[in-house]
Amino acid sequence: MASTTASSPPTDIAKRMAVSKNAADDMMRVLSIYDTGVLPVSPPAGGEAAYGSDEEEAFAAAEDVILRRNSSSSSSGMNDYLYAVDDAIAAAALQGGLASRAAEAVQAAMPRLEEEARALLSSSSSSSARRHSFSYSDDLVVDDATSPPDASSPSSRLSPRAAASVLGVADRMLRAGYGPELAQVYVAVRRDALAEAVAHLTGAADPVAIEEVLRMDWPALDQKMRRWNHAVRAVVRTVLAGERQLCDEVFASDEELGHECFADVARGCVLQLLGFADAVAMSARATEKLFRTIGMHEALADVAPELVALFAGDARDLFDAEVSAVSARLGCTVRRTIEEFGAVIQGESSRRPVLAGEIHPMTRYVLNYCGLLADCRGTLDIVLVDTIDSFDGGEADNHDGAAATSTPSGRCMRELMTRLLRKMDEKSCLYDDAGLKHIFLMNNLYYIVQKVMDSPVRELLGDDWIRRHRGQIRQYETGYLRASWIAVLSCLRDDGSAAGPTVKDKARSFNAAFEELYRNQTSWKVIDPQLREELRIAVSERLIPAYRSFLARPRTQTGSSSGSSRHSASRYIKYSLEDLEDYMLDFFEGVQKFVK
Repeated sequence: MASTTASSPPTDIAKRMAVSKNAADDMMRVLSIYDTGVLPVSPPAGGEAAYGSDEEEAFAAAEDVILRRNSSSSSSGMNDYLYAVDDAIAAAALQGGLASRAAEAVQAAMPRLEEEARALLSSSSSSSARRHSFSYSDDLVVDDATSPPDASSPSSRLSPRAAASVLGVADRMLRAGYGPELAQVYVAVRRDALAEAVAHLTGAADPVAIEEVLRMDWPALDQKMRRWNHAVRAVVRTVLAGERQLCDEVFASDEELGHECFADVARGCVLQLLGFADAVAMSARATEKLFRTIGMHEALADVAPELVALFAGDARDLFDAEVSAVSARLGCTVRRTIEEFGAVIQGESSRRPVLAGEIHPMTRYVLNYCGLLADCRGTLDIVLVDTIDSFDGGEADNHDGAAATSTPSGRCMRELMTRLLRKMDEKSCLYDDAGLKHIFLMNNLYYIVQKVMDSPVRELLGDDWIRRHRGQIRQYETGYLRASWIAVLSCLRDDGSAAGPTVKDKARSFNAAFEELYRNQTSWKVIDPQLREELRIAVSERLIPAYRSFLARPRTQTGSSSGSSRHSASRYIKYSLEDLEDYMLDFFEGVQKFVK
């Protein structure tokens, strides 16, 4: 800082100036890279000759500019001041007493250049508008701070002209041997600007403590996690990448110092971002957090190579290790949350059967959850690798084909489906009616298969899994037909025995059994229209032919040979074939009806 350098002996200052014998030529080469509207690219008239026989006179003019403007509060043009510093730096490289005076002049100029560097580097902040002590050429726009920052973009960028201007100031300070002072200014200012930009993106003005995250209710944490997922990409690819570029340009002649400055500037905001992710990983696991946590893992994995590449040396090793550790902890949280989700399925213990045999709420929840998990299968394959075997414990069915076993996400999905289907088998036992039990199983498995077919879950389970469980739906259908209709159809069977029930008795038994089924099963619900129609057809294909055959037998199997007896038996045939076909349309609609 100025207070330190001001006390340095002139001889020490001269030693710090590593300027070649052709200092003026070197200076011109450096300055030529800058915009002519921003920085001077040539010395004042007669400047080249000033380092000849008239060097003392030229330096005296430069010294006068430096001392006069240092003592003045006037905001005059900066170009002349920079030219004067160039002359002083060049003179300090010469031999003799002039070099000592020139070194003192350079030393006197540095505090003001520090202030100018500070103002230019602060120009991205709205609180630093128009803080510059010098004005440049008339067309120079020093900063964009007078305009409110765009809500969609970070506020840490310098305007192109301000960036070019700070390079000119930085170049003089570095050539004069004032790299440490420049670095101190740079880090102090840019650290604050970067923190402001990160706060703008994350919505957190101050770092969120782990204890705060652990206490945070889910809606608030959900909002912060969602914003973090978007912010981390913008911070790395826009804010930090821009800062890295600016730092490289400012410290172009001292690469190592530039690396150190960038690491000092960026360390706080990077650790803040990683700290929040780490706190989330440490917080209580819950199924509702899973997809936000997966999103954080994906976002961090996405930017990790770019983030680490911004740093060099020990800083790169440090952040590489930090990013890897946080990513691993997020992955562990994802893995354990999925394991706990499987345990929740297995441990669900409600004893109330679902009304009308409809789809169990757990079935809908698990299938929706698994559909979202399937969208994250790339991340699951990373975080579940070599761990899913301990999750399924070897319990899952091993006949689901290659697609289900080739990836960790596939094995995970198979295990979750296995646990869900086993739980539905348990839930079906809550029904006293065997027919309704099979309707419940049919509804749930049909829903599961359809959801699997229409989602990315299909890729994880495989078509063999789908074919096998479609076959299981047919088995449930057969179980329903046997449980509900065997007794009814037995009333219509011709047993060929004269001693058996009469047609009248059979008709009475059929009427009572059918009416009981109609009353019960119109209140049962088959959710899918296609499945409902298929089930009605399956019933009709057995019922209608059997009833038609029954209707053809009354005149010969009345149990009596008299015509009056045959006429009497016909009175107990209540339904025509058309009646039964019409009544079947009311089955499985979930609205209880009675035979009229």
